Amino acid sequence: MIALPAEGRWVCVARRFVTALLIHWGVAEDDRDSVLLIVGELAANAAQHGRADMTVSLTLEERSVRIEVADCGTSPVPVRPKRFGSCDEHGRGLDIVECLAEWSETRTGRNGWQARAGFRLASTAAAMPSSTEQDRALPGCARGTVGER
Repeated sequence: MIALPAEGRWVCVARRFVTALLIHWGVAEDDRDSVLLIVGELAANAAQHGRADMTVSLTLEERSVRIEVADCGTSPVPVRPKRFGSCDEHGRGLDIVECLAEWSETRTGRNGWQARAGFRLASTAAAMPSSTEQDRALPGCARGTVGER
């Protein structure tokens, strides 16, 4: 889990954290890309609609990854306008998550909203990567910092 300010500039830090974790778990590159897209969309929503902090949490469960992104704010769950054919770049994030994830849900809580998704891995996790591969996952960012719990 990593806790970050709910601001757009921190979404890339969440993605780097998730990249390092997925590499550490030995998740195949194609699956990593899909999980990163899900995390990026959910973290971007938390950054846009959250008030203070967001947390990103991943859990490896046999052959799937459980993703959870929550914000500590009081704004309502983002509205998902259906604008198929529109050139607008906003409002499609949760649709992308639904397409990629095996399941997804969004709930409003007392302190903000929480989005969860499950992603089924195409193959079992590979052997642990080398330390060099792990180090490349966080370019320009110190591991174990920025509110990591």
